[in-house]
Amino acid sequence: MSSAAAAAPAAAGGVSYRELAVPPALAPWVRCLWDLTVQGEGGPGWVVPDGFMDLVASGPELQLAGPDTRPWPVRRRPGAVAVGVRFHPGAGPALLGPPASELRDSQVAPDALWGRDGRELAERVAESASPAARLEAMVAGLAGRLGDAAAPDPLVAAAVAWLERDPAAARVGALGPAVGLGERQLRRRFLAGVGYGPKTLARVLRFQRLLALLQASPDARPSLAEAAFRSGYADQAHMTAECTRLAGRSPAALVAGRPPAG
Repeated sequence: MSSAAAAAPAAAGGVSYRELAVPPALAPWVRCLWDLTVQGEGGPGWVVPDGFMDLVASGPELQLAGPDTRPWPVRRRPGAVAVGVRFHPGAGPALLGPPASELRDSQVAPDALWGRDGRELAERVAESASPAARLEAMVAGLAGRLGDAAAPDPLVAAAVAWLERDPAAARVGALGPAVGLGERQLRRRFLAGVGYGPKTLARVLRFQRLLALLQASPDARPSLAEAAFRSGYADQAHMTAECTRLAGRSPAALVAGRPPAG
């Protein structure tokens, strides 16, 4: 979760968002680079769970956004630009250091992660003259950590890929046998790499599938009943309950742009 700009395009009404190519040396750990620009008058927004961790620079401020399990409010200033590095689910900690479970539902300054190296990286980002230069400094800082980085856990990567292909159809109970791990071993390795267990990741990925359907243009958007079916929920009530847990509001409220309750 980013303190000032959404790291998740799914929650980013009123912004333009694009993904950029990853330098080959970082590809085992990094899913994409991205930038996000607030359009129009800006205003409040919400970041919702997406399964990712992001290193985010919003203006001069640099933070690592851990994996979310709940929605977070953000304030978008007109014209503000944020840039980020998004990590593959399960891969970030092998490059970043701490287990993902320690970063869940949190945002962490680089010096808390890497001490002096983190402070120096934050200073280089703050001194950069443009969003593109900030992103370049972030990439350089991560590239400097490659010598001490471990390879991402291949079994967690295989399990994540299986869930990403179809979180609705995948049976979480079959994940362990499919990758050669017992249930407890799989959960322990998911907590370290992803930040939470495989069942939670499956729920988050299914929710993201729903969100993509709800964000379609009005003429292409399915009914809520059809969206529940196509996303893989048992029924519309199940979809509403899960959406409320992860986004703080019902699917109808999401479509209407209403903020989370409370």
